Amino acid sequence: MGHFHSHLLRCAAAATLAVSCGVAQARSAEDEAFTGAVADGLTTAVGLAAGAAELNPLGPVLAIGMKLAVWQYAKGLPDTEKPGTYAAAAAWWQGAAANNLCLAASIASGGSFGPACIALGVAWGLKTWQDSEPEREFWAGCAMLRQYAQEPDLACIYTPPAGQQEAPALATLSELQAP
Repeated sequence: MGHFHSHLLRCAAAATLAVSCGVAQARSAEDEAFTGAVADGLTTAVGLAAGAAELNPLGPVLAIGMKLAVWQYAKGLPDTEKPGTYAAAAAWWQGAAANNLCLAASIASGGSFGPACIALGVAWGLKTWQDSEPEREFWAGCAMLRQYAQEPDLACIYTPPAGQQEAPALATLSELQAP
């Protein structure tokens, strides 16, 4: 393996570890979506640098635009609908990041396990979706409670289940947006 590919693999591993520091913790669906968007962007760049071809010729431009559109759409939703939208985006983007990283490693090692990367991306996306289930169920219950009580402004405050309390991360979306 050439020096460039060896360096590329080290950079990909470092980027993945940096992004994964936040992924391995119980966090809000919104934070998971933000992490997924960043991871997808970073791993796409790594994959392209490794020699992978973008399937869509407008890939990077379209991907950034779609992420911004999804983000704006989710911000405008009622609080009971936001977690499902953010969770779907997180699953998609984190699955894509896993696939991208796998493809970059496959190309750097000769391409022998490239087809398995699609399965890895799908599996990681499903895992990400399933990890958000407690939050999504809580907000669905909150919506039903508000409707039953005829109190559309009834306050609902989500707390992660015991054993899944949020651990400190490198940075969350909320912290990055703070003044």
